[in-house]
Amino acid sequence: MYSSNTMEMDNDYIKEMKREILDDLQVCIRCRMCVDMCPTYEDWYTQSTVGRLLAINLHFKYGLGSENDLSRMLFECASCRRCQERCRMLSRDARPTEIILKSRQLLVKLAQARERKEL
Repeated sequence: MYSSNTMEMDNDYIKEMKREILDDLQVCIRCRMCVDMCPTYEDWYTQSTVGRLLAINLHFKYGLGSENDLSRMLFECASCRRCQERCRMLSRDARPTEIILKSRQLLVKLAQARERKEL
């Protein structure tokens, strides 16, 4: 059984991760320089880096979309960092891959927290 102290620490960690992700997203100006670099991009906006960043923002900031859809979208990212390199060279160095990886971690933490509450 998990103590209320453990659950509180998890909640604080989750809130901090969300804040960091939303802060990091503010650097991205949605210039779309990263789109063509993405090996998973096949003409669907949600398959592009900027589409994934927008989905992260809409979900964590406004609660739009399901966690399952966001999770699928984020785990389809190859984590190759091509977008990150392009952003660093030609745009604002928003570090999109890092945001996607951090968002994946947050989704896992949210699922674990839900499981603990159900036990």
